Amino acid sequence: MRKFSPYIITHISLDDVDKLDLKNNNYYIVIWCNNTPLGHIWFDAQKPFSKQILFTEIKNAIHKTVAFYMRYNAIIEWEKFLAEENFSVLNEMLAEAIKNFKTSVTKEKIETISVVICTRNRAAALEKCIQSLLNNEDKKYELIVVDNAPDNDDTKKIVEQFPDVRYVFEERKGLDIARNTGAKAASHNIIAYTDDDVQIPANWIANIKSCFANPLTMAVTGLVIPAELNTEAQYIFEKDWSFNKGYLPTVFNHRYFLDAKDEGVPAWDVGAGANMAFRREAFNLAGLFDERLDVGAAGCSGDSEMWYRILAEGWNCVYFPHLYVFHEHRKSLEDLRKQLFSYMKGHVCALLIQHERYGHKGNLKRVQKTLPAYYKSRFKKEIKKIITGKFSSIVTEIKGCIAGKKYYKQHQNTEQNNRLDFPQDLYNDVVVDEHTLVSIVIPCYNQAHFLKEAIESVLSQTYKNVEVVVVDDGSTDNTQFVCNSYNNIKYVRAERVGLSAARNIGVQFSKGDFIIFLDADDYLYPGAVEINLYFFSMYKKNAFVSGIFDKIDEKGCYIHSIAAESKSSFIYLSLLQGNYIGMEATVMYRRKLFFSFHFDTQLKSCEDYDLNLRISRHLPALHHKNKLAVYRMHENNMSKNKNQMLTAALFVLKKQKEFLLNNEEKVAYEQGIQNWINYYS
Repeated sequence: MRKFSPYIITHISLDDVDKLDLKNNNYYIVIWCNNTPLGHIWFDAQKPFSKQILFTEIKNAIHKTVAFYMRYNAIIEWEKFLAEENFSVLNEMLAEAIKNFKTSVTKEKIETISVVICTRNRAAALEKCIQSLLNNEDKKYELIVVDNAPDNDDTKKIVEQFPDVRYVFEERKGLDIARNTGAKAASHNIIAYTDDDVQIPANWIANIKSCFANPLTMAVTGLVIPAELNTEAQYIFEKDWSFNKGYLPTVFNHRYFLDAKDEGVPAWDVGAGANMAFRREAFNLAGLFDERLDVGAAGCSGDSEMWYRILAEGWNCVYFPHLYVFHEHRKSLEDLRKQLFSYMKGHVCALLIQHERYGHKGNLKRVQKTLPAYYKSRFKKEIKKIITGKFSSIVTEIKGCIAGKKYYKQHQNTEQNNRLDFPQDLYNDVVVDEHTLVSIVIPCYNQAHFLKEAIESVLSQTYKNVEVVVVDDGSTDNTQFVCNSYNNIKYVRAERVGLSAARNIGVQFSKGDFIIFLDADDYLYPGAVEINLYFFSMYKKNAFVSGIFDKIDEKGCYIHSIAAESKSSFIYLSLLQGNYIGMEATVMYRRKLFFSFHFDTQLKSCEDYDLNLRISRHLPALHHKNKLAVYRMHENNMSKNKNQMLTAALFVLKKQKEFLLNNEEKVAYEQGIQNWINYYS
């Protein structure tokens, strides 16, 4: 068997590729334009070498990347310069195009970030990682090291050498436990993660800050480049299991999720945990890392399972190659086998956890059909490797898959910590003055024929400091045309995420101090905003304020309905007995409630009842008898389906059972169950 020869990693600027002079060695060549990677090639010593062969491979490696970025430059002759191997001129044009691209995705200034390094018993590697971070050009960030169940105090001693680095001790072993500990310790709204075996370039902090301009983006990942390829294990990993997800910026959105859901969404394509960052809100919207996964538990996939949840909740994960780091792969074949065993164990466990959480059958299909078929197709080829003494990991991988199933069965339905924090300033008084901005979020799915009336009802408010955010949830009618007829509203396009997620998305795009959620087929009375603001100014501790509404039929005729009595202070008991609010558009919320509280995307109806129950369990609210809005009854109302509504209402109410604190709440809860049955029967 031929002895392995290391690969020399060579980084070369596009305008310098003609200076490459390859000796009789193996090379891994990464091509760059300024600080943006364009592609890589493997060049083996056994290959016949000529400039023409080298240039051809380079052109093939970077063609798609150059084509992507050149869309941001008006020059169309770039393919000619590439074909003619005029790399210097092409590099100049490409640099301008990349600059334009980055400007297009970094329109807003992002605040400082927290960087978390989770480590265990690798003090020497950690020291190099910390030093590389401290060498970043942008110094406005906090650095947190989470020492995860260490065997000694070596890590603590290393961190003590760096006065500006925070040391956090976590006694429970597990990478995702450590990640969650880091998130809880973080002070800022962007929380980035890297590993202790990673080297960070000087532009990394600045690049992370620039990646979150789109409010839909909840997670960002970037390119991971090998730091060395000196051993066979490192070569095999980079060839077959690489963290490198390519050189094209990629947006993974809810449409991507829906298109892949039935086969099992390959969330691992989003990136690698060695180079990732999240908005703080993501941990309240989707929950913290599942502590059954990754090192110290199932083995891995805590990162991809988190990305899966973010996509399932209707948000975006984005991969940016210009956000790059350098990773030191494991050096020995024994360590590589252990790593691959953990990968497959964690992968299978994550698929089963995703099914447990959402019930998406594609995850089971991957476990029961796709993976067995994949290993069956590989078997003959791998047997030949084993017979000839070459490295094969197929047996290790299959054992990992089996171990993942077993681990999940032992830990299924384990309760997870699903909220990052509770904002203490919700206990403070609200401020209502002439500068107070109120956001009205209007989710719309194929309701363009009603939408104009809803928008006009907001623009006609007696209180004028309002903004309109329309979330078009994948409509196929002329919803966007209606919105384009106004120059003073925000239009947001979502990818069929559902009502709850559309409302959550609307919050993220809003800027108001208070929020109202108005369905597109309903409308507000002119004084709605002013009245609710008045009650907030009088009762400053409230989390939300609600009023009453009228009902109309499809012809606009009023329908008689009975309004609920006024209520104040802690209204949890009243909501346990039934949803006296009735119409979500009558409710005005403090914006600061979100996303410690948010609409549950797994609920198809009664999501507002669920939200208000959860809020009122902790905070005071008020209900008054002023009419604020009009609820339109028509054939598409969810409330028409009484069986569905009864099931949903009882499901939402029964979620509260475990939180009941006293006999009074238990009595109200039992009365509520009977009230719902009576109402829909």
